[in-house]
Amino acid sequence: MINKIEVENFKCFDKFNLPMRNINILSGINGMGKSTMIQSLLLLRQSMNNNDEIKGLRINGEYVSLGNGQDILYEKAEEEQISLGYEEDGTSYFWKFGYSAESDFLPVIEKKEGRVESTLFSSNFSYLSAYRIEPKELYGVKNEIEIDKREFGNNGEFALQYLGLHGDDKVVNDNIIIEGKLDNSLANQVRVWMDKISPGVSPKVTVNMSLRKSEVRYEFIEGREKSDSYKSVNVGFGITYVLPLVIALISAKEGDIIVIENPEAHIHPAGQSMLGELIARAGSGGVQIIVETHSDHILNGIRLAVKKKMVDKDEVVLSFFYRNEKKKFKHECIHPKILEDGRLDCWPEGFFDEWDKALYDLI
Repeated sequence: MINKIEVENFKCFDKFNLPMRNINILSGINGMGKSTMIQSLLLLRQSMNNNDEIKGLRINGEYVSLGNGQDILYEKAEEEQISLGYEEDGTSYFWKFGYSAESDFLPVIEKKEGRVESTLFSSNFSYLSAYRIEPKELYGVKNEIEIDKREFGNNGEFALQYLGLHGDDKVVNDNIIIEGKLDNSLANQVRVWMDKISPGVSPKVTVNMSLRKSEVRYEFIEGREKSDSYKSVNVGFGITYVLPLVIALISAKEGDIIVIENPEAHIHPAGQSMLGELIARAGSGGVQIIVETHSDHILNGIRLAVKKKMVDKDEVVLSFFYRNEKKKFKHECIHPKILEDGRLDCWPEGFFDEWDKALYDLI
């Protein structure tokens, strides 16, 4: 598990450390640094070469494309060097990179590496961006060896193929399993959780490796009966948008790391709350989850999971990013703590308080 992320002279931060636990919720208004923390990890992952070595920072690659050196250097940097690093299970990983304003490759000038088997560079790492798959007639597939490693694609485009091929696999994270309705297979637990997020929805995936295509259709449970199956293009946009997240979370095992951007997109508030519960349950089973979100419903789903003893409060870190006006608008972060009853020990100005402000104005 990653215990801490460290950056220096990177984008909006001069020097910044972010503590991490199993469940990490990154929040704050746009442009405060949430994405920057995630991008620091993605840059390191895409910079690792086939020889398990980082020789330089690849600013543009398979996970993120951020331009050139000038685009990612902290504008008030006292020295033209960028440092990225993290701590995982007590071992430090740290790289300092030289600077070239116009280049998109910054060479390593100093490094401190621990074990080469760090989870960040392994197949136990998954990233699902804010741009996920939309309803389509058919979806592409990829090499089955990569699919077996849970290579879902940044947009979750291959998660459907994974579900189609591994739907009969047993879910290994017991904290996720909902007993009493269906068995503990991946396909059935995905159906259970999709029904909790969007009541009545039951996805069914078919994979045709000869045609190199996969298809998802949806049935709807209506009392004791099922409806006909419908193509994804004829069903609500958000259902397909959230499906890769559900597959990734349910199929994850202890020691995996999942990074998710805006899980709430296109989902009804009640469904967002259930998605928060799923994130909490996955994290309580030893999966490390990093979530960037603007949803108070996701937060409340996690708070309720703490109150219901589904997850320990100490396994959750809430990180609220903001600019400190008293320190020349320096980007900083505060960490409200969830108490045993689900309440917070403090509620900073701007932290998911828009509803209260609007209600006050309405009254």
